[in-house]
Amino acid sequence: MLTLYLIRHGQTAYNAEGRIQGWRDVPLDAVGRRQAHLLAARMTTLPLSAVYASPLARAWETADLIARACMLSPRADERLREYDMGAWTGLTFAEVRELWPDADHLDAVPGGESASAVAQRVAAFLDDLLAHHARESSEATHVAVVSHGGTLGAMLGVMIGLPPRRRQPFTFGNASVSEVHFEHGRWRIHTLNEQHHLLAAITHPAGPSEGDVAPP
Repeated sequence: MLTLYLIRHGQTAYNAEGRIQGWRDVPLDAVGRRQAHLLAARMTTLPLSAVYASPLARAWETADLIARACMLSPRADERLREYDMGAWTGLTFAEVRELWPDADHLDAVPGGESASAVAQRVAAFLDDLLAHHARESSEATHVAVVSHGGTLGAMLGVMIGLPPRRRQPFTFGNASVSEVHFEHGRWRIHTLNEQHHLLAAITHPAGPSEGDVAPP
């Protein structure tokens, strides 16, 4: 069995302000770094064999803290980037709705990436992950994947066969963990959006998933 821990990065200033990040390389803020440290401590209780991450700073810093705590090195993969949010990058959700009244019904952001394109890249990542780790051991394998709200939603959609769409019906708080298992040729969602490890650091609510136009 392969167990994946799908992890959203810690909070950034853009999350706290309700701004869309997309591919803009916004680092973790002080709250996000504290969240990432608490998350790393939680992940040391698991027998991780690998940590994969989006190369964007907010995800990479989160992944690096997890990997170092677990005596591993993170592996960057471009396919784990957030949606390219094009013309909406840096805007608040209110600003998007004012400029694009039909925003919630668009498959792709103007100048950005379509839901189908994101689904294709995360599906390719999952195929490669399964091919690699199926050869690695005949026993249970545990892998962390550190990415972004929109990307993780697309990944779960691919796993359970939902049609590609920019807003999948999943919520991922900052520094949350969702556990999925691959066994007997299929994916199963075990837990979704766990954040109990952050109880010691609640100072701000988690920011919305930056792939969304509106908070869930």
